Amino acid sequence: MMRIKQLFTVIAFASLMQACNIINPAEPTPAFIQIDTINLTTNLTTQGSASHKIVDAWVYVDNQALGAYEMPCKFPVLATGEHTIYIQGGILLNGINATHLQYPYYKFVDKTVNLKPGEVVKIDNLSTSYIDNLTFPLMEDFSGLFSFEKSSNSPVGMLGEFDASQGMEGGYGVVRLDSGIYNFEVKSKEMILPNNGTNVFLEMNYKNSAPFLVILQATDPFGNVINNAIITLNTKTEWNKIYIELKPTMQLTSTSKRFRVLFGMQRTDASTNESFYFDNVKVVHN
Repeated sequence: MMRIKQLFTVIAFASLMQACNIINPAEPTPAFIQIDTINLTTNLTTQGSASHKIVDAWVYVDNQALGAYEMPCKFPVLATGEHTIYIQGGILLNGINATHLQYPYYKFVDKTVNLKPGEVVKIDNLSTSYIDNLTFPLMEDFSGLFSFEKSSNSPVGMLGEFDASQGMEGGYGVVRLDSGIYNFEVKSKEMILPNNGTNVFLEMNYKNSAPFLVILQATDPFGNVINNAIITLNTKTEWNKIYIELKPTMQLTSTSKRFRVLFGMQRTDASTNESFYFDNVKVVHN
């Protein structure tokens, strides 16, 4: 009788283990994809500089969303064999580290890869470009006569300079506040923008020794001029690229189609000298 009980115990244990294997089957070994950088290619004449700040890869495998990964990255893929990988560049919306955006105006890049369990496929030489049929109502690289002028209440305006030691591409714009000067404000040329829910972005490179405001100026159908602050940009000692969404601010004056971009600051202590640098200022929409 004892032997029979032992036999039943062995059979029951084996059955239990088999059931556990059914409930918790062995997990498949993933393949891995590695992406270090995504570059940007532009038509300099019609799209301006190829300066960018693409920080994320938004990845799709055979049109199925896999995820967004901050580069450089290596991530698992539960697939084997030949597959098409679609990748779109992602940016920090309004320069905020916590706000990652799949930038709608960069094209998807597709690569065909052969995935093998446990192996890493490194995708090199990725380069995207702007999608087709975009409009650039403002595209300023400060290489000649430029489209920013000082506002009537500003004691100083923007100067165009070229200094290779500043480390940017060719010319750039600069506003300098000497001690004793409390404010500045410069404005772009007037633009006609679609105020119908279309995505509109301001792209630019900048560095600054003190914070300054980015403002969107709207002129309504009756000629009223309204200034709406968008964002304050903190000090950057090195050139930075930022993508600023204009649509929410545009819709504060929903009947307006005429806009300007303004940069400015007001300080209470004018004991120091401050400098504000700008380059590759673009407004882009489809």
